[in-house]
Order: sequence, then C-alpha cells, then structure tokens
Amino acid sequence: MAAISAALEAAGALAISLGDPGGDPVLEPAPGATPLWEEVVVTALFPGATPVAPLHAAIAAAAGVVPADLTATIVEERDWVGEFRENLQPLRFGSRLWVCPEGIPCPDPAAAIITLEPGLAFGSGSHPTTQLCLEWLAGLDLERCQVLDFGCGSGILAIGALALGAGGATALDIDPQALQATADNAARNHCSARLTVVGPAGLAADARFDVVVANILADTLISLAPVLARHCRSGARVALSGILTGQSVRVREGCAPWLDLDAVAGHSGWALLVGRPAAPR
Repeated sequence: MAAISAALEAAGALAISLGDPGGDPVLEPAPGATPLWEEVVVTALFPGATPVAPLHAAIAAAAGVVPADLTATIVEERDWVGEFRENLQPLRFGSRLWVCPEGIPCPDPAAAIITLEPGLAFGSGSHPTTQLCLEWLAGLDLERCQVLDFGCGSGILAIGALALGAGGATALDIDPQALQATADNAARNHCSARLTVVGPAGLAADARFDVVVANILADTLISLAPVLARHCRSGARVALSGILTGQSVRVREGCAPWLDLDAVAGHSGWALLVGRPAAPR
C-alpha cells in the first residue's frame, strides 16, 4: 500500500484514502501500520484535467501487477463543506453534556459543551464507541478528578471530562496529527491550561489518575492493561471501548490480572467495559 500511495502522491494526488471493500472500516490503522483488511480499496482524488492512462501505469509499476479493478470517475464541483454543515446537529450525552459543531448553537447553553470543528475527520462524537465513553463520563462526578484519555484521537473525551468539571486531564496518543488536533480542540474549547497533551514518552512513570478512559482496539487494550493499571490511583474508575461486543469476554479475561472489568453498555455492536484496578494478588 505504501508504494501505491507514494506513486499516486508523486503523480499529483490531492488526497488518498484507504478503505474496506466489505463496508465501513472498524477503525483506522495506526500511523505507518498495515491496514486491518484482507483487501483494500485505494481512492485518490486528482485535478479534473489529469490524464488517466499515466496513473494506471504508475499504479501498475508500484504494485508490480496491473490491479483488476481500476476505475476513474469525474466528481462534480460542489460545496462539500456547506452540504456537510447542513446535516450537522448537536449531540447530547447524558443529561448535561453536548457536542456541538462550531457555529451551531447548543440547545442548552447552561450545559457542559464541547465545540468541535465541523470538518473534523475523526473523534467527532458520532461513532458508537465515542458515544459510549461520553455517556459514561457524563454520568460521573468528575469534580477535582484527574483524567487520562489514553489514545485521545481528537481529544474529545479529555475535553468532555474537563467540560464536565474535571480538575485536569491528560491526553495521550502515538499519532502526532492526533496530538495537534487535540491541542487545537482544547484551544477551541478554552481549556488548554487544564489539558496536558503528550506522546507515550511524555507520560511520567509516576503519573496517577482518578479516571482512565481508552477507546482504541481490543488487542491493543489487552496489551496496554498493565500500563493503564499502573497509572490508576487506588480506586480509580476505568472505561475501555473500541471493543466489538463479541470481543468483550476476551478483553475482560485478557485484562483480568490488572483490571476488574464488567460490560456495562453496548451500542450498534460495540461494547463498553467499566471497572477498577484489580486488587494486588
């Protein structure tokens, strides 16, 4: 995939995306990682006058073979941003937390409000796993709590915790673009002073939190369980998502040496596991 993407970029692609031919992808692969699908659809956007034949040749050279399903489609110029904005609506989580696109007023101005850029590509609150985590956070008393958002993406969970009254939050991700998006969203929500944005190496070994939330992938959560537990204060509350319902038991068992978890909620085939650090054995 890397060679094909590089060839398309060298040929003048304005944008390149990888997708699952069987439907929506479960989650995006980590930066630099191989996509999670057995087959991958590569879509590239070029200026309208770009000749197609040289693109086919570039793809064939990069792939080593001529791909079977090469198609080219003319995309009419439209006001994509305007159309996207027209379909946006504020989303409510629990009784007191709203996620509102920038420029669209919240129906409840007195509520805890997260304001996000309408063009945000990920972490907008629309995915079921994000919704499960936000609903959970909205049900907690976060006053004076320190919150860790592990795998923060857009920072929506950390920013939501701060909007709900948390004393401070730390947002961690391996993707520099996610860290930049989180910093931008924190500035948009006027909470930069209470939010620490770090990569994995930036989290102090002795950092401890009252609330830890991680919305990633099942196998990654299992491997991270000892790390998450190590950063929990005694009695801390933990929520894990990014887990398909059928993976719940495996994740609970895999995390059991470090975290005591129960499946407490589900949405559209996704599960939320909630618990506390396991007692020392």
